[in-house]
Amino acid sequence: MLTKYFQPVVLLLSDARGVYIPANFAECFDLSAWQGLENINLDHLSEPENECYWDTWNDVLSNASYTDAKGNVFTLHQDGDLWAICLEKMTDEEKENFGFELEWEEY
Repeated sequence: MLTKYFQPVVLLLSDARGVYIPANFAECFDLSAWQGLENINLDHLSEPENECYWDTWNDVLSNASYTDAKGNVFTLHQDGDLWAICLEKMTDEEKENFGFELEWEEY
């Protein structure tokens, strides 16, 4: 469970962890709760010196999703900090803050 009370944007790990964010994610979170990781060798995230560390982390960022009890789907987003975001429930302001382009309807 990401949060007790629903929030569409959840800070998972601070950028203060630097190159250890992938390793800390693998150590600190129940990865069995995340979908899309079944075919990724997460052992590569054990230490930044592993030659497959960054490629594996990119695979995790591209494929991981978490579905909460209410069916809200979170994906990972890293912009220094590591976030779990539910794009569907984010406000336009939150999307803008994360650099997502908004689709404006023309009338």
